[in-house]
Order: sequence, then C-alpha cells, then structure tokens
Amino acid sequence: MTDKIIKDSDTLVLDFIANISKLEQELKNCPDIIRRKVTLKIGKEGYFFYIQGLADTNLIQRDFISNVLNLESLDFTMPKYLQDKIPVAGISFPVYIKDIVSEILNGKTIFIGNDINYAIACDLKKYNKRDITEPQTEKVVRGGHDGFIEDIVTNIAILRTKIKNSNLKFIEFTVGKVTNQKLVVAYLDNIANKNILKILCNKISKLNFDGFIGSGYIEHIITDHPMSPFPQYLATERADKATAALLEGKFVIILDGTPVTIIAPVNIFSFFQATDDYTTSWISGSIVRFGRIFACFIALFLPGIYIALLTFHYYMIPLTLLVPLAESRARVPFTPIVEGLIMEFVIELIRESAIRLPTYIGASIGVVGGIIIGQAAVQAGIVSNLMVIIVSVTAIAAFAIPNYDMSLTVRIIRFAIMIFAAIFGIVGIIVPIAFLIYHVIILESLGEPYLQPIAPLKFRDFKDTFFIMPIRFLKKRPDIAKPTDNTRGKSNE
Repeated sequence: MTDKIIKDSDTLVLDFIANISKLEQELKNCPDIIRRKVTLKIGKEGYFFYIQGLADTNLIQRDFISNVLNLESLDFTMPKYLQDKIPVAGISFPVYIKDIVSEILNGKTIFIGNDINYAIACDLKKYNKRDITEPQTEKVVRGGHDGFIEDIVTNIAILRTKIKNSNLKFIEFTVGKVTNQKLVVAYLDNIANKNILKILCNKISKLNFDGFIGSGYIEHIITDHPMSPFPQYLATERADKATAALLEGKFVIILDGTPVTIIAPVNIFSFFQATDDYTTSWISGSIVRFGRIFACFIALFLPGIYIALLTFHYYMIPLTLLVPLAESRARVPFTPIVEGLIMEFVIELIRESAIRLPTYIGASIGVVGGIIIGQAAVQAGIVSNLMVIIVSVTAIAAFAIPNYDMSLTVRIIRFAIMIFAAIFGIVGIIVPIAFLIYHVIILESLGEPYLQPIAPLKFRDFKDTFFIMPIRFLKKRPDIAKPTDNTRGKSNE
C-alpha cells in the first residue's frame, strides 16, 4: 500500500484535477511559466505548459497546439499512436511529475489532458544566443576565428562541423542539484582510451554541488591535486584547439552556460602551445614556442635574481653596471625586496583594473600605469630606474604565456621566489627551483604524469614540446592520453 501511495504521488494518474494540482504545487510562484487551458475536439480539457521566453510560441501554436486539438479519442489510447499525429521534433511521453517539471524548465512544451495518465512533451525552443566569434583571450594570426559560446547545443554542433565522423561521441550528464545543467564529455571512440574515459566519467558522476556557474567549478572538484597552484586541465574557448585535442585522443568537457571548455589529460607543455605554432613554418613555430617557455622562466626568476644580487651578491655585478646602479638606489629609502613587492603589487593592480574595466578605458589605464606612474615613482625616489625595467620586462614575459591559468600561476610563484631570494640569496632561488621540479614531477592530469615526456622520459614525444618538428614527422600521437590508435592517418599510409 505504501509503494502504491508513493507511486501515485510521483506519477500522472487518470484524475485530471489531481494531475494539475501536483504540477501547480511544483510550479507555484513561477509567473514565467504559461498555463494555457484548452478544450479538445473530442470535448476533453487539457493544459499546455511552457516557459515564456524559452519556448517559440509561433511554433507551439502552429505545430503542437493545433495538432493536439484535432486528435481523436483513439489516438490517446497509446502514446505510439501519437507519433504520426503530432509531427514535431523531440516528442516524448513522460509520466513522472519530476520528469515533466524538468522538461518544462528545460524549455520544452508539455500537454496534460483529461483521462490521460501520461504527458506529451515536444522540443520547440526559442534559441536566443550570441554569434560565434573569436575568443578575446586567445587570439591567433593564421588559425580559425570561431570559438565556443554559452549554448551547449551550438558547441556540440561546432565540433560536428570540425570532425565529420561517426566516431565523435558525446556522453551526457546532468550536474548541479539546483541548476540541473547539461554537461557532455566529447571524445573520439576509435582513438580515446576507455580506461581514462571511465575515470573521468566517475569523477563527473560524483559531482555534488548546487550549480556550476563556469567550467572552473568542475575543474576545481575533479582535479587530481587541488592544493597545487598549477592548472592540471587546459581551459579553452577555441574550437580548433578542442578539435586538435580530440584528434590526439584527449577528452573535451563542455558545460552548458559557459563558452570555456576543459581539455584533459594534458601535460605542462600544453599550456605553452598555440594554434599558430602549426599554421606557420615549423622553424618559426619552434622559435616562438621556445621564446614562450623562456619568457616563463624570466617571469618566474628575474625579480628574485635581481633582489638576491643586490641584497647578498652585489660583488657578482660588473663594476660598470654596479656604479650607476648604486647611484640610482642611493635615493631609494626601501630595501630591494620592499621596492620589488611595491612595484609588483602596483603592476598586479594595473593588470586587474585593465581586465575589469571596459576595453577603451582599460587601454588608457595600461598607458597611465605603465608610463606616468612608473616615471613618477622614479622621480619621487620610491623605486630605482632598474627596478622599473625589471618589473616591466617581467610583466611583458608573463603576457607571452598563451594560457591565462598558467600565467596566473607564474605570477603567484614569483612572489614566493622574491621573498625567499630576499632571505637566503641565490640559495633562496635554487631551493624553490628544486621544489618546483619535485612538485611538477608528482603532479598528474587525470591520472597521467604532468611532466611528460620528460618524466617519464619519452623521446618520441619530444617532437612537440620545447620545439615543434615538421608536421610530416608528427606521425605518432602524443602518449599523454594513452590513445588506443597512436598513428595519425593510419588508413592513408
């Protein structure tokens, strides 16, 4: 008896008034949900439910309501009889109250009729979305200029246009206990490793949170080492970068409501790769990529080395440079570490203000901060000329890192290295380097070593790390994702 009561309270019954009461109880205080009462040709009453603004009222009136109103009694005896009578896309027949409410909130139109213990749902949504444009944070010169948007259906379609192959698969999840968002994992069935896919799906299925405003929420929860400052998944808005990852056997996580997708697994070198590396000459691409990696080291260690030399090892500075340096520092009342922290903090403030302000104001802030404030600080004797140069070069080097998450990590670690250098000198730089190497070695991305192909050592994958070899020599896929088919274009050999 108890089971029957539970079942009756969760499903539609033949009692029309009871069904409407159940739905109204779930949908109370929702003025955006339209309830349209109708009378069918056979004399039975019914209700249409849809959300104003999400459903296309013209299509509903033309293709759904008009067809339902003209149905005969025999058509309602079994749902399969309605398939041909109502020629609309995405028709289904939910019976559970929670499923019906979920369909309504997802933008579908629902019909509840008298003496019918099932609902009729159809997908007649109105799609209001922004145009497909190039991501503002990932500019390229010769690559594609299309990026993902906030609509997950469009993002899936973009990948379909890039990879016209039936092996492109999508596993769908519903995440967010309150928001009930759609999330999909994209992969190539004939290339991707099924064991890694299982690990990723298990992580996603265990997500337990109210809602996910951005894909970063997902990344924070499923990451292997949440206490590490290094990003372990690659976030991107670029469709071509996601396509390239799929062709290497990696997985792309797409969350509804955000244009940022997540690529996994990745190694540390993935954060220094750009689409332009492969669309230009391999020589030019190699030089530029090595320049990015070298810029990362500059952004990490240059201020720390400067502080260590001035504080403990000034005898290592050539005399021709030491004399003018001493003269410029004679009027500065602060120690090198205080001077460096002040300038770095100001640079971070300028960077954040330029990001948060409108574009035309942000550009002005950069000019004001970089020229006027720096020059005024030197004239006031707060900082030395060389410190302004050091901080400026460091900031420019950080901008050369193509990935924002990795750039942010470098900026955070730089402050720690500066403090250690001020306390221990050169030793305060060597020890953090050793610690960073140890930390990066033990990191994993979806269970795969983060420092591949250096640790573990895999000479084959060095063709696309510090440098990039010509495309014709990249016949093997990188081993980071353990692809089941590691040869590119095997069928065309």
